[in-house]
Amino acid sequence: MNSLLHWTNAMAASFVVRAILFSVGGIVMLIASILARRKIRRRYFDRLADAEFYVRQHWDEIVAGEIPRNEWREARRDAEAIIEQCLERMENANASEGEKLLDFLRQTGLLDRILMETRHLRGWKREAALVRLGRTRAPEAVASLVAALDDPNPETRLAAVRGLARTGLRSAGEAMLDRVLAGDLTRAGTSLMNALIACTRANPRMLLPYLHLARGPVRELLARVMAEVASVALGDDLLLLASDALPEVRASVARALGHAEFGFAFPALAQLATDAEWYVRLRALTSLGHFGEARALPVLLRGVCDANRHVRQRAAEALAQAPDTVGVLSDVLKTADPYALQAMIAELDRTGEFDKMVEALESNGGRIASSDGQQLLRALEAGAEDLNTMMRLPATRKAPESV
Repeated sequence: MNSLLHWTNAMAASFVVRAILFSVGGIVMLIASILARRKIRRRYFDRLADAEFYVRQHWDEIVAGEIPRNEWREARRDAEAIIEQCLERMENANASEGEKLLDFLRQTGLLDRILMETRHLRGWKREAALVRLGRTRAPEAVASLVAALDDPNPETRLAAVRGLARTGLRSAGEAMLDRVLAGDLTRAGTSLMNALIACTRANPRMLLPYLHLARGPVRELLARVMAEVASVALGDDLLLLASDALPEVRASVARALGHAEFGFAFPALAQLATDAEWYVRLRALTSLGHFGEARALPVLLRGVCDANRHVRQRAAEALAQAPDTVGVLSDVLKTADPYALQAMIAELDRTGEFDKMVEALESNGGRIASSDGQQLLRALEAGAEDLNTMMRLPATRKAPESV
């Protein structure tokens, strides 16, 4: 019995020792593998950094062909460094320089190399390759990027959208618009809108046929895109959209008209400033405020009496920039709308012009009648006190009893 117990204890001790040795060996192997991997990666990135430095120092010779392609085309790190350097330079290059760099990618086979990566790589590597392909801005890249839009993986589709955005080409915009209209690109979110903006900015008229055919959320998306890229080149088509049934389209037109000539935009903006939707009125008044024209003052005065406080504040922001602020404030006071006066006082306080306004009224200088000046000062005092009560603004000076 004792011998059996002794044998059992010996076996248990032997098992514990082996388990400890096995655990220690596993830990040592894990640490060794981590250190080896770090060393390999560090060596790779050091060599890649050396290659990038060499490429930057000899870039002109490489592009001109003075350095033979055989010296760098077979080495992966050298080719990668040249591709990255070329894409970086294309970001800020003008049209002629960009075309020269694109011809260099074509002639050296580097563009074909990127195209092959988008077809054979998988996962995040393929997504990175799609974005890099778009950075080349090559027309032949559009077909591969458009094909990736049909990939079942949503991350791959998103990478394709970003790649198409980097091209900025009309063909890329048309391909995305076709799929948007068909409902195949509904989950790309802000990236899709940015991509459409990038690809239609040079030719906003291409949006119009799709905008007329689209319905629902797709029509709203295209309206937002149009608001970013619309220009006077759209002409009467832009004015026709000012009467569109969709409020988002009308709001986008109001925003776009802010970049047109005042004589062309004013009638439509004056109409949109009375729209039933508050955000349409807000964008119309914002656009009118950008012009700084005296003809817009009556419309802005109606806007500062609007039922929506956001609209009132935006109208007050435009009115506060008028050359004759005292005269504008007098016109606001004549509306007998306390909310309009509060909006003006809040805007003057925000821009630091409130004290200057009080000083101007105190000095007067004959610009307005004494009774009118006193009335304005009292209105400013009463309005500022009401506003201080609601918003806890710093106390303002009281107006003197006489002017």
